[in-house]
Amino acid sequence: MRYWKSIPILLICLLFSGLSYSEEQANKKQTYAERVKAMEDTFFAASKAGQTIKGVVVEGNSLFNGTTAPQNNPYGKPYTEKELLDARISAERNSKVFILTQDGTMYYPTPKKGESISQSMNAPRIPRVFTEEQKKGPKMRNWASLVPLVGMEVEVYGEVYPGYAGIKGLYIEYIKFEGEYLK
Repeated sequence: MRYWKSIPILLICLLFSGLSYSEEQANKKQTYAERVKAMEDTFFAASKAGQTIKGVVVEGNSLFNGTTAPQNNPYGKPYTEKELLDARISAERNSKVFILTQDGTMYYPTPKKGESISQSMNAPRIPRVFTEEQKKGPKMRNWASLVPLVGMEVEVYGEVYPGYAGIKGLYIEYIKFEGEYLK
């Protein structure tokens, strides 16, 4: 008999959970093409306004242990062919990756502030923004992960955090890069 008293509470809980579920379904009704178009519009508007960051993805272990010096090489060519292979192998082993800009500023890709305890952002897939030429060419992956991009120039849009020791934190929302996914 005492269970009858809890039925109204259960019905109210179900009603509220149904409302939040319907809001989620409304967000999911947006087609993939609409989400990609919104992503492109946001990225290209930010790029025109100078709010994106362009840099080369470099691998952290070799950078800090002195086995390579990508920061001393010409911008866009941070590694020799042998160094690039070593850097990519090290990055695959869950090394830290950074984005090194032309002015020498380093950015460490990190989760959104307050979102995660771990600061490793090597594994998550990041939505990719295509140029018009890439859309007309062969079909390419619509996502990117930073590890295979070591040594490549990228343009990113996201939230910048102050960071530590001159290395800024960067929550990447969108990423654009030219060329093949893997070399």
